[in-house]
Amino acid sequence: MDDKQLEERLNLLKSSYDRLPSSVDTEEILQKIENENNIAPVENKSKGSKWQRITVWAVSIASVFVIGILGTTYLNDSDDSITRNENYSDKEIEKLKKRYNDERLKRQKILHMNEVEFNTLGFVQYADNIFTSQIDPGTLEGENDNISISEAYDLAIEGLNLPSEMIEIAKKSGKVNSKESSYFVDDFVTKTEHLIFYYEEIIRNNEEVLHTIAKHDGRLSEHIMIANRYNLPKEIQSMIEVLPKEGLKLAVNVDGTKFQILPDWVLFTRDLFAVLDENEARYLALYNSIPASDGLSKLMEEKELSLLGYYLADIEFTLLNTSENTAMHSLFENYYFELAQMIVFPSDEGDILNENSKINMDIRKAWESLVNIPGASPLAALMEPVVASMKSNDWTYNEIYKQLDIEQLRDFYLLALDNKLETNKLDWIAILPDEVEKSLVTPYSRYGIHELYKKFNENLNPLILHGVGPVDIILLYHYADEQDNHEMMWELMTSAFKNQYDKEEFLENPVLQNIIRESSKNLYFNKDYLIQDDEYIKTYIGQEKENQISYDLLLRLESDDIWRIQGIEDYFVTNATVVDDEFVQRVHALYKSFAGTHDQTALKEATPEEIVGLYYYSIQLKDYETQYELYIKDDTQIQIPKDEYLNGKHQVIDNIKLEFKELEFIQNAADYGVVILTKQSDRRSSDENEVIGFQLIKTENGWRPPFMPIQ
Repeated sequence: MDDKQLEERLNLLKSSYDRLPSSVDTEEILQKIENENNIAPVENKSKGSKWQRITVWAVSIASVFVIGILGTTYLNDSDDSITRNENYSDKEIEKLKKRYNDERLKRQKILHMNEVEFNTLGFVQYADNIFTSQIDPGTLEGENDNISISEAYDLAIEGLNLPSEMIEIAKKSGKVNSKESSYFVDDFVTKTEHLIFYYEEIIRNNEEVLHTIAKHDGRLSEHIMIANRYNLPKEIQSMIEVLPKEGLKLAVNVDGTKFQILPDWVLFTRDLFAVLDENEARYLALYNSIPASDGLSKLMEEKELSLLGYYLADIEFTLLNTSENTAMHSLFENYYFELAQMIVFPSDEGDILNENSKINMDIRKAWESLVNIPGASPLAALMEPVVASMKSNDWTYNEIYKQLDIEQLRDFYLLALDNKLETNKLDWIAILPDEVEKSLVTPYSRYGIHELYKKFNENLNPLILHGVGPVDIILLYHYADEQDNHEMMWELMTSAFKNQYDKEEFLENPVLQNIIRESSKNLYFNKDYLIQDDEYIKTYIGQEKENQISYDLLLRLESDDIWRIQGIEDYFVTNATVVDDEFVQRVHALYKSFAGTHDQTALKEATPEEIVGLYYYSIQLKDYETQYELYIKDDTQIQIPKDEYLNGKHQVIDNIKLEFKELEFIQNAADYGVVILTKQSDRRSSDENEVIGFQLIKTENGWRPPFMPIQ
C-alpha cells in the first residue's frame, strides 16, 4: 500500500467508520479485503451486476474500518512497509503527546464537556486512535508504517477539529476540487451526527424535567426551554450555549412531544458553497432537509406528499453528479430508492387511489414533477410513459403502472451512472411560468448565471444547458458577451443561424453579436409568446425599445431539447382571426354574459380579438352603454363622462361580418397590444382606410380598450 492509498483510506475512515456496526466479523472482512480487487471499482463504471455496483462502497469502507481496528496486524504484515518514523526520539514523541493533549483539552472546553463526556464523541475516539496507533511510544505502527509521524499527527488533529473549526479552515484554504469537497462533506456531516447523538442523549436523560419545565399549551417548546435554561441541569445549559456555534439547533417534532437536535447551517451556507465543489456541497442542503438521525421520517411528516417529488429529483441530480465512493453518496442512494418506493410504489395501493379508483391529486402532482426532471433522469425515464397514459385516461389506474417495479428504476439508475441513459424531453409548455422578468444589470449571483457560465465553459457540453429556460439562455449569452467569450456566444445560437452565417464572421462581427440593446435593463418572458408549430417550439423574449417592451429576441427549442437563440425579429406576429359565423357566435355569447350586469370578471378570459369584436358588436346592436362599459376607467386614462358619451355621435355598423374581414393581435409589451382590423373590400362604408389599429391594455380583468382606441 503506498502513501496515497493509505491517505485516501484514512480520509474515508474518518468520515465513515461510525456508520458501520459496533461489532464485526474480522475474518469475514479480511476475506472481503482479499477479494476487493475482483470487484469492478465504482469510478470506472464498468459493467457488472446492479447490486455489485451499488454495494461496492460498503465493502471498501469495511476494509478501511478493519485497518483502523486491527492496528498492527494488517500493517505490520505488509511486505512493502517502509519505516518513516523520521528518527523521532522518545522525548520528541512525549512533546507531541503533550501538544495533542493540549489540543484535546482546548476543544473539550469549547464544548463545555468534562473528559469522560468528551471521550464519548466518535470523532474524538477516531483522532485518539490515529494518535495512539501511529505516534504513541511503543506502538508497532509508529515504527513500521509508510505514513510519517508528522503526517499522522496532522491527521489526528484534523480528526479533533470541531465543525465550526472546519468551516474557518475551509474559508482560509480557498476553493477545493470535488474529491476534497467530498472528504470535507463526509467529515463535516459525520462530526455533526456525533454531536447530535451526544446532545439527544442528554435530552433523553433529562426528559422528565424538560416535560415539566419546557411546555406551553400542552406542547414542548424550545423557546420555553431556552427561556428557563437556568432552572435546568448544567449540561442542558451548556448544550443551549454550544449548539448554535456548531451549526445545530433545538427543535420540536410535529406532534410537540419530543425535542430534537437538527442541523442549522444557514449562517455557514454562503461560506461553504464558496469553497466547496457545487455538486458535492448540495449534500449539505439535502442533509439539512433529511438528516441521517431521522432518515426520511422528518421529511415525510413535515412536507406534503405532492412536494416530495422535488426532493427526490434533487437527490437524483446530486447522486448523478457526485463521487460514488463516499458515505454521503451511499446514504442518499438509500434515501433515493426508499423515497421512490414511497412515492411511486407504496405498499398499499389505497395510498395512491381516491374513492373513484383514480390516482389522487397529491400523487399526480408528485409524479408530474418527476416527468420534467432535466438531463438524463432515471425517474423521468420510468415515469414518462406512465404519466402520459394516465393523463390520456383521466388518471385511471392502469396496466402500464401495474407493470412497473423498483428494479426498473435501479436499471435506469445504473445506466445513468454509466452515461448510457438518454436525455429526458421536457414538457416546456407545462413547466414554463406565465410571466418572467429578470434583470440584465446584476443577474449573475441572483440567478446562478455565473455558475452556469463556469460549468458550460469547461467544455461547452450542451447537456449542461438542458433544463435551462429561454430567459436564462439570454442572460448566459449576455454574460458571455461581457466576458468577450464569443465562442460560447456562437454555441448558444440555433443551427438555422449557424447555417446562415459563417462562424468566423460571427466571432469577428459585433453587429451579428449585438442582439441585446445597450439601453435594455430587463428581460421579459410572457407565455402568450410561446408558440408551437409543426417543427419547433419557439418563443420571443422582450427587451426595452424606445420606452416600450419589444418582444424581438427569438429562441427555438432544438431537437436536443435545448433552447438556442435565432436572433432578432422586428415584431411578434400571431395568426389572424377570421370574422366568420363561429367568431360572431363567440362574441354573441360574451355579449349575453356581460351586457345584463356589466360584470367585468365575465370577460376575464376573453381574447383581445374577442374584446374588439364585442366592442363593434355592441355598436351593431346600438347598445352604446355596453360599449362604454368596455373602456378602461381609472385615473391613468383619459375619462369621458357616461352621459356625454351616450349622447354623442356614434359609428354605424349593420353587421360586423360585412364590415371586417379579419383581426390580428400584436402584443408590444406585457400589458399593451394592438389588434389590427382588416376591413372587407366590399363594405358599404366609404371609409378609405383598409386597415385600422385598435389599442388594448391588459387589466386585472383581461384586455380592455382605452378611450379613443383607434390609431
